[in-house]
Amino acid sequence: MIFGLILLILHGNLINGRPNIVLIFADDMGYGDLHSYGHPTQEYGAIDDLAAEGVRFTQWYSADSLCTPSRAALLTGSLPIRSGMVGPRRVLHVDDAGGLPKNETTIAEALREQGYSTGMVGKWHLGNEVEQNDGRHLPCHHGFDYVGTILPFTFHFLCDPKRVRSQRLKICDAKMNVLCPIITQSTPQFSLDKMKTKCFLTRNTSIIQQPIVPETMTQQIVDDVKYYITKNKQGPFFLYMSLPQLHSAMMCNPQFCNKSKRGIYGDNLNEMAWAVGEVVRLLRQLQIDRNTLVLFISDNGPALELCFHGGSSGFLKGGKATTWDGGIRIPAIAWWPGKIQPGINTQVLSSMDVFPTLLQLAGGNGRNNGNLDGKSIADLLLGNHDTEIHKILFHYCSDRLMAVRFGKYKIHYHTQPLPRYGDNCPDGNPIEDLITGLGCYENTTTHKPPLIYNIETDPGETHLLDPSNQQNVLEEVEARIKAHKATIVPVKSQLGNSREILKPCCNPPTCVCNYPASVTKKTEL
Repeated sequence: MIFGLILLILHGNLINGRPNIVLIFADDMGYGDLHSYGHPTQEYGAIDDLAAEGVRFTQWYSADSLCTPSRAALLTGSLPIRSGMVGPRRVLHVDDAGGLPKNETTIAEALREQGYSTGMVGKWHLGNEVEQNDGRHLPCHHGFDYVGTILPFTFHFLCDPKRVRSQRLKICDAKMNVLCPIITQSTPQFSLDKMKTKCFLTRNTSIIQQPIVPETMTQQIVDDVKYYITKNKQGPFFLYMSLPQLHSAMMCNPQFCNKSKRGIYGDNLNEMAWAVGEVVRLLRQLQIDRNTLVLFISDNGPALELCFHGGSSGFLKGGKATTWDGGIRIPAIAWWPGKIQPGINTQVLSSMDVFPTLLQLAGGNGRNNGNLDGKSIADLLLGNHDTEIHKILFHYCSDRLMAVRFGKYKIHYHTQPLPRYGDNCPDGNPIEDLITGLGCYENTTTHKPPLIYNIETDPGETHLLDPSNQQNVLEEVEARIKAHKATIVPVKSQLGNSREILKPCCNPPTCVCNYPASVTKKTEL
């Protein structure tokens, strides 16, 4: 009886104490991609289980519509313009010397100060090196005690050698030029040598695989996650699991290929769902699920220009790279058995809210990175209140304010073009990794007066409101924008500082390696 009472007390302390945290970040998943978000042919999977057992958010926004800035905002709780993670290129490239500045406090650093063990596995895309092979921008220098298999940049179109060859042949057939295969092999978009420098895996600061073997990548990530959670099961721990799916290229483990009704994109989503399911299964097996908060969020909207290889924004307009809602409104799910009640939440929320929320749940004192744009939703998650969190959200493209979400209104000052699918997908399959709305100044349309929509009654942004009838709204928004801009301190852009010597190469001059022992060996700083 006494032993049982002790177990009960320990179990009570476990549940009422600080939670373990697993933050799962998807890549380029659209609002309409998941079965639980309404996709008609996508198979039901473990992510949908999280949605059914937890809370599914319907108005959750990313701080940006592309990878690098959205990830910077997630980890710092602040708009990317505050950290310099903006610029004409919009994302970090493999030869960039820039990265997330060291003076920016990440959620990993903040949680570590609260006594958490911190781990990271998967896609990083917040910088690599300042000098050759120094790895100064990698996660081990931003608060993560354990760094498993990571993609320092992204899972690129060029990471699929079969696709590179087939597209080269397709273009050459059209050109009817016998020299074309030789010519295109040396061009950047179709060079297998370029594939090597863009597609590699590291552990801590060392390259362990170049080019990537995509068929085993997800399994490597899952193995590392299982190791980290098992080792730190006594908690509290924070794990950032940043999945490479669903960014192009679309490649999957044979276990998942050619299985989905939806085609190759569905196959990749099912592989991602399997990975998420493995994490949840382990939490239950270790009996720590009731003291673990799992957040599943996408970084930004889908790459619509990739057609069958891209995702779905559902009923929303636009996609990746744009500030239409399809580019920035994303699937988000919170799961914490016994703490979070199942349901749907329609609050306007932001990925920047993750930082202050996790810090509050960990018992932190609300410390922030200068101007923290996110707000804690801890009480909302636990069902203690449902009052309005954000009166206004500012939507940037690089350093240009494009739009705002203000209450029930979405107001556009500048817009990017919508994709023209036929240009890049003559047969439904993309010719290249094309992003129509990449520019923030060029090829955009300025609106005077601004476009204004009631986004609650018109989530597809199809029915314009008459601005002359919304003058009070526009005037209040202008005042809020002015006050907001006064808080923006100019900082140096971290994007676009390219140096050829920084292109990664594990074994010069071949730049080819695969160290299976290093892939499976678990290393910590």
